[in-house]
Amino acid sequence: MRSKTAITGQNRQGGFSVIELMVVVMIMALILAATLPGVRRHTSSVTLVQASEGVAGTLKLARQRAVATALPVVVVFNEDDGTYLLFEDADGDGVCDAGETQAGPYNLPGGLSFADINFDEDDVVFSATGSADESGDVVIVNSNNRAERIIVNAPTGLIYVSDIFAYEED
Repeated sequence: MRSKTAITGQNRQGGFSVIELMVVVMIMALILAATLPGVRRHTSSVTLVQASEGVAGTLKLARQRAVATALPVVVVFNEDDGTYLLFEDADGDGVCDAGETQAGPYNLPGGLSFADINFDEDDVVFSATGSADESGDVVIVNSNNRAERIIVNAPTGLIYVSDIFAYEED
């Protein structure tokens, strides 16, 4: 039996040519270029959700500590530098004094900011009953103008996080 090489007269080795490999690489580059903006938007949205859950978690922790310690616990937001902290207000003056237990400050991840802080004095105080001193919300927005709202219900002290929405400044 004669080999294929002997029949066709060709002596070709198996594999891909350089041109074939270049075509495959170009196709892969085009697919990557087409999907990259979507991946960036998704990553930005995931970061927004994680940051919103972090702020909501801090508010829930403050409520739990207020009930557990029977002390007012204050969460303070700083819109200018994108930070927030909580502290047990042992003397009830609304100021974090030396010797009062504090957690934070925590920073929002890069590309995120507080768009709106709708609490008087940019803080919310939880009492020993678990209720908050006022209802309000905090809006966190990313660089794509997508936002989430963290809502505090004063009578119950419960915290809710909204779905992502398109943020438009007033």
